[in-house]
Amino acid sequence: MNPYARFRLVSNTVSAAIIVAGLAVFGGPVFATISSLSGGQGTPFLMAMGASVGVLVVFWLAMTEAIFPALFRFNMVRRMILGKYYVEGTWLQSERGTPTGNRLSVIDIQPAGKSFIFSGYALNQDLEIESNTLIEFSKFEWPFMTFKYRNSLSDGADGQRDGVGEIQFEMNRSAAVRFNGYAQFVKNGRRVKVDGAKLTKNREVKQLRSLEGRREVLSKYWNLFFATSLRLDETPAADTAPQRTQDAERRRVEAAVPQQPVVQRRRASDWRQDDETPTADKARETLKTIAPNVVIESKPAPKVDLDYETEEDLEDEMTGEAETETTADDKGEADFDTGRRRRFRRSA
Repeated sequence: MNPYARFRLVSNTVSAAIIVAGLAVFGGPVFATISSLSGGQGTPFLMAMGASVGVLVVFWLAMTEAIFPALFRFNMVRRMILGKYYVEGTWLQSERGTPTGNRLSVIDIQPAGKSFIFSGYALNQDLEIESNTLIEFSKFEWPFMTFKYRNSLSDGADGQRDGVGEIQFEMNRSAAVRFNGYAQFVKNGRRVKVDGAKLTKNREVKQLRSLEGRREVLSKYWNLFFATSLRLDETPAADTAPQRTQDAERRRVEAAVPQQPVVQRRRASDWRQDDETPTADKARETLKTIAPNVVIESKPAPKVDLDYETEEDLEDEMTGEAETETTADDKGEADFDTGRRRRFRRSA
């Protein structure tokens, strides 16, 4: 028995019931009206009866070919009519024994009025599409479905353009969610074993519409069907292992190298902050007059015994040390201070 014959049975039965009910309710008054208008005899009466029959035929065709096929598009209606023979939806089909190894196919069985459309595509372990499937002819006798399909990705030279197959659905009280069978290309004697499982979660069906979601779903079912993982799942671990080794080696070397303390560079003005000579005091007073907002930090200077004859000799010695220790970044500041001291000497 073909389960999809139920659609034609339902549409014909309901249409006939509506017509019979209409004749029972409106047949008598309509017949009386036709008889009175035509006189009950002759050509006018026959023409009126023929027109009535024509209206009923048009109504029948409208119900069976337009109205009911539109209602049959709704999944809820199709579930009610097919019952446990409802196999439409998205399936994942494992294929063993192909020339390129194991494959996983995404199969869509979609409604098409009083029938269905069977299509899909097959992927290898790298999630590369190798072939697709579109059924051109099928014979559905529950629980078996025999079909002929076409692979549009093949040019025919490899003998993998046309194929045939047969699958058997599980016979349960509820709708079938598994099938198994075989597929075979016409020009190739090798049979490919197929095993299908229906996706019953809407989340997984929606994930197949995106690349990331498809990888997640197919990775899960590839492991369930073949007890292995996709090559894409194994590649990241192999690629990152050398990088992790290099990072660990770099951290080990850095830990072994002793950290040198940071020595703060002396500035040309540091010696002036510790100087307590009269010349330095005069310089600080002049700097406060020129730039009152500048804060000069004073630190206690170590006591050093200096044997200078005059204060002028001390000033010349300190000026020479400052010029020696000044770097390229502080040279301008040192020149400014040296010129300022010379002006102080002339004024003194």
